[in-house]
Amino acid sequence: AAFVSIMRGCNNMCAFCIVPFTRGRERSRPAASIVEEVRMLSQAGVKEVTLLGQNVNSYADWSEAEGGGPPRSPPGAAAQDAAAVYAQGFGSVYQPRREGATSFAQLLAAVAAVDPEIRVRFTSPHPKDFSDEVLRVIAENHNVCSQLHMPAQSGHTAMLARMRRGYTRDAYDALVAHVRATIPNVALSTDIITGFCGETEEEHAATVDLMRSTRFDNAFMFAYSQRDKTAAARHLADDVPEEVKSAR
Repeated sequence: AAFVSIMRGCNNMCAFCIVPFTRGRERSRPAASIVEEVRMLSQAGVKEVTLLGQNVNSYADWSEAEGGGPPRSPPGAAAQDAAAVYAQGFGSVYQPRREGATSFAQLLAAVAAVDPEIRVRFTSPHPKDFSDEVLRVIAENHNVCSQLHMPAQSGHTAMLARMRRGYTRDAYDALVAHVRATIPNVALSTDIITGFCGETEEEHAATVDLMRSTRFDNAFMFAYSQRDKTAAARHLADDVPEEVKSAR
């Protein structure tokens, strides 16, 4: 098995996350160099590759685009652009500009085509970037593993808003249902944070309900730990006692 880095950085600015401050804004490798690296790995006998990125499925390669970068969008275009590239009901604090770039779906299809006997995985994604195009590529290519990591972080809409996740509980549930309808027998994993700023018993109970109703195959669960420079550190109180975080 081998790991192939395809992008670095993150633009999402979730309230709890330090990654945008340590890794910077998103930058994607040229698709041609990634495909060539996978081809060399296949020739060397590697049987599985994992594509890596802090927000891997927001990959957008502008190296072959006219001008070498995203075009300027007209005022008011953000909502339209988000609807075109994100999963239904999802948004972000930044304006996505991907028209004309090589998308993650296109890269994933190209990597899968290198060798039909090599397994392809990717991590770590954001659920907003599981567009229909990405889901179709996974469903139509037998060597792209039917295992998706879908970090939820919380099961309560108000908590998701404080976390600046860009979706509601209903939108997340709808995406899970859509993923399972599109990719038969898909395995799902998630990330959960307990004890984030101001978390109530009702909000925690909603997360427990999410875990029970979704029945993830795997989950990475963490007690909230404040990070300097983040929106939560600057604007919210880390007010859930440590013993409550651990118990939850």
